[in-house]
Amino acid sequence: MSLEQLSYFAQIIGSAGVILSLVFVGLQIRQNTAALQRNEHNSTMSQWTVLRMAIAENRELAEFMTVGLSGERALDAADQLRLEQFLQEHAWAAFHIWDRTQRGVFAKGTFEMTGGAHLRTLLMTPRGSAWWRDAKEVGFYPGFVADVDAMVAAPGSSPPQDSAPQVAATDA
Repeated sequence: MSLEQLSYFAQIIGSAGVILSLVFVGLQIRQNTAALQRNEHNSTMSQWTVLRMAIAENRELAEFMTVGLSGERALDAADQLRLEQFLQEHAWAAFHIWDRTQRGVFAKGTFEMTGGAHLRTLLMTPRGSAWWRDAKEVGFYPGFVADVDAMVAAPGSSPPQDSAPQVAATDA
């Protein structure tokens, strides 16, 4: 084997090594991307868990939200502020799901099936609807506002009548 042939052979081996290295780097990037997406899912779940657990663990808050959203009674300034902040937090958490879905971090349709669907139910209440009319003009991306408005306006989006579960009165 001549020196020239050894040189060609070394170039072929070197090229194969470079190709294998690129394949390895590509696999590492894919695994890293999957881990980052999982972290995004976990972060989003943590944000929603705080909101859900606050309501689940605090009966007073759950009653306040029920009465506040339904418009059953007048709210004083402090309660109105509490309700608006609660709605803002839900909208902000839903926005993050929408944003991550738009960027391809979450699968297409994730927003519509999760945070968007929940936000829609809040915005279909008397006070939720009133809040959204004002809030959507400030602090939300137009694309998010358009998608939320489309969900609220979708056929069949009327809240069902008497949809609240009947709870038996207990002596407490």
